[in-house]
Amino acid sequence: MEPPAETPATALGLDRDTLIELYRHMYASRRLDDKEIQLKRQNKIFFQISGAGHEAVLAAAGKLMRPGYDWFYPYYRDRALCLALGMSIDAMLLQAVGAADDPQSGGRQMPSHWGAIELNIVSSSSPTGTQFLQAVGCAEAGYRMARIPELAGRLRDTDGGFHDDEVVLVCAGDGTTSQGEFWESLNTACNLELPVLYLIEDNQYAISVPVEVQTAGGSISALVRSFPNLHVREVDGCDPVASYRVLETAIDHCRAGRGPAFVHAHVIRPYSHSLSDDERMYKPDAQREEEAGRDPIRTFPIMLEREGIASGDELEAMRNEIDGEIRSRAGGSATRACDGARLRLFTARRSDRRVVLVAT
Repeated sequence: MEPPAETPATALGLDRDTLIELYRHMYASRRLDDKEIQLKRQNKIFFQISGAGHEAVLAAAGKLMRPGYDWFYPYYRDRALCLALGMSIDAMLLQAVGAADDPQSGGRQMPSHWGAIELNIVSSSSPTGTQFLQAVGCAEAGYRMARIPELAGRLRDTDGGFHDDEVVLVCAGDGTTSQGEFWESLNTACNLELPVLYLIEDNQYAISVPVEVQTAGGSISALVRSFPNLHVREVDGCDPVASYRVLETAIDHCRAGRGPAFVHAHVIRPYSHSLSDDERMYKPDAQREEEAGRDPIRTFPIMLEREGIASGDELEAMRNEIDGEIRSRAGGSATRACDGARLRLFTARRSDRRVVLVAT
């Protein structure tokens, strides 16, 4: 997909604060990925899978939706979404190192399996694609609640009760749309006209399998256009402004009760699938160079400077601030992970004398 023609961001109605905040979340997401990769190479974490190249569309989605009001079923590349919704850098690093005081799961969930009760971010299941049915089930619960008098009057949260305009966001990569859960969920969402927003982040690869081999015709949005009541849009997911506008329309469609929406975002994957993979074995050098030219972490700050949104010095100061916080939090997280492991193992040894091997 060709990127859209360059348009001054201010002409699209996005204010300076919104644009700067989008970049802040995008940059923080990328730098967290880089820090976790460093920690993995130091054997301080056991697994890393990045959201590099997906940041622009995800930051836009997080900015537009309502944390703690809407519901979120992310997948492992959705770090920028979770940051934009309000998840902290500290929480992400604590999960990465498996710390006992990880607020998402107490160190028991895999890294990049996001969850936050207060934000309505539902913790991921490791088998890819399971989030589709969970998200549609969540939306159907609201659908039933609104139609059953005995349920409609129940308070569900602290700000006054049932939300009849809440949206359920579910995210996945293009490869996962080949699984049955995706098609089952889409059938129900369209049949009941549920307010589910499908955000498909298409980086052209399902691990090492190119999209034209993985998906019939090479375009998932072309395949789903015949579903009734489904609002379908494509967008350059490396352009945060274009992504913001497309997602804004899709969210409004869902919130108005007109049925589900489907946003097919064309993104890049500048890093390998995970640290268990080496993309150089299957991705051509020419494609890797083309992706580097579309990298939103490179292109967006250039646009911000060109349009007079922020100066180079202002952006550099922001980057330095984020880098400093990540360095500080990363050191503290590793220490807390070790302390938590010692405490758990010490408790196990005290409670069961058969435990004879204790890591310190």
